[in-house]
Amino acid sequence: MGWVLWALETSWAVAAAWALSAALLRERSTLERWMAALLFGTASVLTCVQALGLVGQLGRLQLALVGFALHGGMLGWSVRRVGLAELCSRLVSDVTAPVRLWRDILARQELAAWALLPAACALIVSGSIAWHFPNWAWDVVWYHTPKTSYAVQTGRITWVDTSVWYVNGYPELTELLSVWHVLLPHHSRLEDLAQLPFGLLGALTVAAFCRRASASPALSASLGAMWLALPAVALQLHTTHADVVAGALFITAFYFLTERDWSPTARTLTLLALGLYAGTKVTGLFHLALVSPLLLVRGVLVLRAAKGARGRVLGQTGLALLLLLWMGAPTYVENSVRTGNPFWPARMKVLGHELEGPIGADEIAGPPAFFGAPGAFARMVSSWTAPEGMYWPDVRERAFGWLFPYLLLPALLWVSATAVFSRERLSRLALPLLAGLSVLVPAAWWGRFTLGLPAAGLVAFAVLHRQVGTRYLQVLLSALAAFLCVASYAKASVGYQVLPTMGRRADPSLRDEDRVRMRMGWLWTPEAARLRERELRPGDVVAYDSATSFLGEYWTWDLRNRVEYVNHEGNDGVYLDQLRALSPRWVSVRKHSPAERLLLARARAFERLFDCPLSSAVMYRVTGSDW
Repeated sequence: MGWVLWALETSWAVAAAWALSAALLRERSTLERWMAALLFGTASVLTCVQALGLVGQLGRLQLALVGFALHGGMLGWSVRRVGLAELCSRLVSDVTAPVRLWRDILARQELAAWALLPAACALIVSGSIAWHFPNWAWDVVWYHTPKTSYAVQTGRITWVDTSVWYVNGYPELTELLSVWHVLLPHHSRLEDLAQLPFGLLGALTVAAFCRRASASPALSASLGAMWLALPAVALQLHTTHADVVAGALFITAFYFLTERDWSPTARTLTLLALGLYAGTKVTGLFHLALVSPLLLVRGVLVLRAAKGARGRVLGQTGLALLLLLWMGAPTYVENSVRTGNPFWPARMKVLGHELEGPIGADEIAGPPAFFGAPGAFARMVSSWTAPEGMYWPDVRERAFGWLFPYLLLPALLWVSATAVFSRERLSRLALPLLAGLSVLVPAAWWGRFTLGLPAAGLVAFAVLHRQVGTRYLQVLLSALAAFLCVASYAKASVGYQVLPTMGRRADPSLRDEDRVRMRMGWLWTPEAARLRERELRPGDVVAYDSATSFLGEYWTWDLRNRVEYVNHEGNDGVYLDQLRALSPRWVSVRKHSPAERLLLARARAFERLFDCPLSSAVMYRVTGSDW
């Protein structure tokens, strides 16, 4: 029943988001309508989860009812605005767009379209991994998954008592979208699907940028697919790392921000995308500050041109700003109220003001932004051309494969250098601006943090493709781009570490999940995971202390148990009283700590189960009540 509920609610949300997009972007391209639909769908799902979570009512029934009502209202307003007949006509046109695209590819014999194959593989493989395997990515099991699990457990979106700093205070749009995929089916199997739609959003936006640069539909779609097939994108789609979400939202915001006329729709979508981006990662707030002068200048120019309609412009802008604040501000507001530091937990200096926190900013993101550390720029460049890429457990060196350093970067440099001599200088100068903003982040050498950079390179390639003029050279460029894209994806496929564990096996009793757990040293062993699923009942408490690292493993697949933080702070009696108040089923403590000595002294009530991998934590079962 849970899977049916999820499928119906998600389909209803997709239909409502598309209908709203079709009603508001009637005269725009199919690409832009689907881009807007993805933004509207994200915003509506986030609104449902966030609104319920902020008032402590985030339950399955409540989420289903609020989602049905909100999306029903969106759909009803759209039908009333343009009529059912026009919506149906527009739907037929948008749904059959792939058929028109295929015809254009065949008619132009566009060799770059081979990039559609690795892009499709990236989506299919990522969906399969998300369905078949538990969360296994390092950061995801460490603190991304616990964000979602705590929201489901508590029914709230707020700080929780924990020793894992990153669970509190980090923007959490991706994790809140995962709540939708977990709470409705009441199972965490679909938790890692949150980033997949944003892979499509990024690809659509790159394609739309290329169409703006007068590239053909076939070439534009091919270049959009190349962004999706980049190692830094493709290998992260099946996780909740949030970098694909952030990268896609950034380039989407930049696309609408650089529209020539900056229509009311474009203004709204710009601010909506920026708000969602700020709610995804702290770099979203940083980039919002960097583009705010451009936002202000464009806003003033629009207001001056409006003349008699300035009141309407101000009203539309005010509504868009409210959307930005609703999507992006809650985390930073709560951080400020609780700690005085909106960027919690990083200790840093901003505009001469010292912000307090438990850890230094360099412990989170490494070197400061603007290449403030010695050799930071050289390290970024060298990471693009490293002899071998490090493709797991994360995408670091050669994050953009061979495509970017050997083709897209030269194209970007050429187009940037010649932009001032072009009649399209403003649109072309936007490309080095996008690239520059993308790398002005901490640890810019880490490719997954700078996904706007290859996007700018792909659009520059579209410009160069048109500039060469002759069909012969265009075919050569398309063939080279396709080859580098496919070869890069093939080389990076070693990053799909779980794929060798899928399928037929010599020991039928060994499940795919068991083989993944044996491969990933930070996950619980197969025996420990089976014991967790078999033994923990609804409402059972698993207590843990500061020795815990990979907190995501402490919940069952359907999140039926509760996980609570109890740390020994030096007083044996207080610690035991806290445990007794929770009546835990399992207790995780630091090995050889005072807490473990207390449990060992009560051997009749506590039974040692297993050591937790890559940490000093050890798990005990509570076997009696006389302690």
